[in-house]
Amino acid sequence: MSDEITSLLAYVESATLAPIEPGLHTRAAFLGAASSPAALSEVGDRGKYLGEPGQDGAAAVGGTLVSVLANLSGQNRTDVANSLEFASRVAAKEAGTDDHTAKYWEEFKKSLFQIGWLKQKDEWSKDFVDGQTAGSENFSDYVIANVRNDPLYSEAEKSVVIRAMESLRSQAEKRAFFRRFTAGGSKGSFGVNVATVNNGALALRFSAFTFNCNAAVDDYLIFSIKHIKADVGKDNVDVAANQRTIDSLRSRIEEKLDKAAGDYIDGVDI
Repeated sequence: MSDEITSLLAYVESATLAPIEPGLHTRAAFLGAASSPAALSEVGDRGKYLGEPGQDGAAAVGGTLVSVLANLSGQNRTDVANSLEFASRVAAKEAGTDDHTAKYWEEFKKSLFQIGWLKQKDEWSKDFVDGQTAGSENFSDYVIANVRNDPLYSEAEKSVVIRAMESLRSQAEKRAFFRRFTAGGSKGSFGVNVATVNNGALALRFSAFTFNCNAAVDDYLIFSIKHIKADVGKDNVDVAANQRTIDSLRSRIEEKLDKAAGDYIDGVDI
């Protein structure tokens, strides 16, 4: 085992993950209700929440809506879900009360970069939204328009991200799960993430959005922003998997996640 892998394994072991109470329709509830070892094994695999190989899939992982293209294998899906949940829970713990600000996403990336993902691009930008003139009914409309015009994503990636967002906001139970991680009164934040395989290599592209509003927003997916003004931060990130590192850390990350109480993932139908 190389010194680098030894160091990264030590990081995983020492990381502190933020807990959260299980939700009614989420993984933790299913784990508690699983009636057989086979059912427990299937629910225990976070990749199952991203659908089956050969099909596009999506899930809410904390405050990130992750979509995957059909070309991801089952193992790819598991690695993506594990990585995003681990980084999300580390970031929530490290950011504390700053969990709806850029600090959360900086901690998220810092963790992701230490568990097998290599930075290709990382670029923050700023915007100002006036609900009277924005042309968007809510912040999810704003994000959809942003993704649709963003050269970071391919047309196939844009399609799956937008379908996932439209599905998530139309399902009250899924939206309630997502809201637990994304709404903080006048401050809110969420990310959209897409995973694909390019030339045999697993890759992630995502955009993280932070909203600092002039008034409280109850739900950052559906709440009308007609009377809202907001400073918006956006971080565009492109990362590639170091599969050797991910393979080496996989069992330790899964063990760490399963030791921690709570639940951070819920599937989204698309």
